[in-house]
Amino acid sequence: MNTFITLWIMTHMPTTTFTTRIDTELKTRLEKIARFDDRSASYMANRAIQNMVEEREATRDLVQTGLELVERGVSVSEAAVDKWMRGSEDAPFPEPDTFE
Repeated sequence: MNTFITLWIMTHMPTTTFTTRIDTELKTRLEKIARFDDRSASYMANRAIQNMVEEREATRDLVQTGLELVERGVSVSEAAVDKWMRGSEDAPFPEPDTFE
């Protein structure tokens, strides 16, 4: 996400207070990074939480999609995945097999 969009979202979206305990050393490190980036520690923590939430949501969505494909009998065989992993870096992911 570009900086302009991030700033617009953070200044135009409703916010709320979220209180948590954080390790003293971790807080010191966060504040150091925030000063270096000319940001507040709150901004940096918000971005980190946002990134983590987006990553977890994407992972959950991928797992759900995988479970739905398995329920429909669609998967990629272990042999095909093994061959793909041992192949060249630009090899396309193998096509799914359908097991009926």
